[in-house]
Amino acid sequence: MTGDKWFRPKRFGYGATPDNWKGWAFVVVFILIAVAALTGLLAAGAPEWLAVLAVLALTVAIIPLIKAKTDGEWRWRWH
Repeated sequence: MTGDKWFRPKRFGYGATPDNWKGWAFVVVFILIAVAALTGLLAAGAPEWLAVLAVLALTVAIIPLIKAKTDGEWRWRWH
């Protein structure tokens, strides 16, 4: 991975938020893929629980990439 960071740690709470256009583009593309997967599975006759599980698996799968592209540490912040 390059040193280019797309996300920054959230100001409050846990996780990261997009910090530049690359981070926002990643989020938009992920949402489009998740919606396409969800609608495709439902249109193919898959049960709703399976479609939701597939989107959840996609979400879990991208967390390491987001962590690697975050400029800072993920930890709980509330001050």
